[in-house]
Amino acid sequence: MELPPFFHSKIFQQIALFTSVLVVSACFLFGNLERYALWDDESVSALVAIGIQRTGDTSVILDHNIVAYRSGLLVREGKDRSTPPLSTYLTAASFSLFGVNAWAARLPSACFGLAAVGLLLGFCRSLPLKTQVIFSLGILGNVSLFLFCRQARYYAAGVFFSTALVFLYSRWKGSWREALGMAILGVLIFATNYLVYAALVLCLLADWFFWRRKEIAWTPKNLLAITLPQVVVIPCITLIWNPFGTGFGEYVGQNSPWDRIVLFLWNLRDLNAAEFLVGPLILVACFLAWKTKDQLLSRMLLALFLYVCFVSLVSPQTLSNTSVADVRYLVPVIPLGIAIGTLVITRVTEGYRLLGIGLALLAFQTNLLNGGPLLQSGARSTIAEFARELFAPNPEPYTPAADWISKNVKSGESVAVFPDYMVYPLMFRSPLPTYAWQLKSGVESRFGNVPDIHWEGRQPPDYFVLFGPVVTEFLKAAPQWESRGWRYEHAATINTFWKDLYRPELFWRTFRPISRFDPDWEAIQIFRRRNNDSD
Repeated sequence: MELPPFFHSKIFQQIALFTSVLVVSACFLFGNLERYALWDDESVSALVAIGIQRTGDTSVILDHNIVAYRSGLLVREGKDRSTPPLSTYLTAASFSLFGVNAWAARLPSACFGLAAVGLLLGFCRSLPLKTQVIFSLGILGNVSLFLFCRQARYYAAGVFFSTALVFLYSRWKGSWREALGMAILGVLIFATNYLVYAALVLCLLADWFFWRRKEIAWTPKNLLAITLPQVVVIPCITLIWNPFGTGFGEYVGQNSPWDRIVLFLWNLRDLNAAEFLVGPLILVACFLAWKTKDQLLSRMLLALFLYVCFVSLVSPQTLSNTSVADVRYLVPVIPLGIAIGTLVITRVTEGYRLLGIGLALLAFQTNLLNGGPLLQSGARSTIAEFARELFAPNPEPYTPAADWISKNVKSGESVAVFPDYMVYPLMFRSPLPTYAWQLKSGVESRFGNVPDIHWEGRQPPDYFVLFGPVVTEFLKAAPQWESRGWRYEHAATINTFWKDLYRPELFWRTFRPISRFDPDWEAIQIFRRRNNDSD
């Protein structure tokens, strides 16, 4: 039986396509959302959200524990006064509705991620069906987009609000109402992440200056609408949450001009390595923009270049302890990377629908054009690996370590965790012990007077939880501690690979379990203080 003509129409095909993209995206965003424990940055945000629940402010003093990330780098007077507040307040609201757990912590981000996918589909609703299919393949093949939008951090909100602002700007004809909408979105982006706000404003101003200033005449009314909300609200936010009023602001000035150039090159390299975009397609886009004077490609490429330049210039990342870029600051350019790749594939396969879709499958559903065979991960379909992992998640270190603490450590006893950044997932999942030695000697306390157990080396903790190779440092320090009467005995080995290999950055993530490792040096070791020791 022949189907009615409606089922052959473009509108039906578009509805079917967009619905499929949204359904699959929802599975990628919400599937097994709670399975992995919150990793360190997520846990810090979640612990601050608990402080918001209790005090209404971003307090990092939680009963007998403090959240002293890098000795209180983000803190002033016992409050997180560095991190823009919107994402943590949303997490606190989610905790109030659904309880304090990993699922509730990540739920707002997953919702923002799905809304961002909906906005991206709205961008291409008037384009030819072939372009819509290619763009949809780009969305569904971008594992980094889904991974970052599953984290209890600011990433998904940054993507959504940035996409919404660009969406409104692209359709703006000079109306003061649309200008007011852009101003409100700007405030929301600023409250989400200062760096994202500044980079996006720079890109939009450049686009307006080079391409749209003849289209849109500024009037006093729309100029007031777009500036007044930002001029009023943004200073109020920075009066409270200002990274330059904490130790975190010092990071920005640590890099030399040469370091900034290196960081720019790293960012370009790792945008491709993390599969935010497809590097060869960006190079082809540059050629096409030069050869054909394609205005749309030129605008998108300029925005990408300015965004990466600005992030490289002001990023707090230092080069001393890493060899990869902090690509998390570049997450909002993922939709731009997909759009550029889609436009390039559409241009070079014009008139050849199947060829275009085949090239899109190769570019977006595999990492071959990203140089997969040359990368540490090897050639793969990253989206297929991610889908497999959703159905069969890998073991991770925090859950078994936190479970051991909950069963064996009494309330009021103290636990020191090394590496120190791995303490916060345990504090979130098992909050009853006192988590010791977070403050380094010689650093001024930003928490007021706190017990000596929080200062490294002043008072012996009851337990040490040691992830991976740091056990060698513990064993080296043991004789010195014994001379002070601090003696420890081995209490347990948790036979799980120690590293949290489920972060969203693809170069720090594995989609397969690590089964071959040395349990003496690459597992989790727990040491207990002997009962007959004296301080």
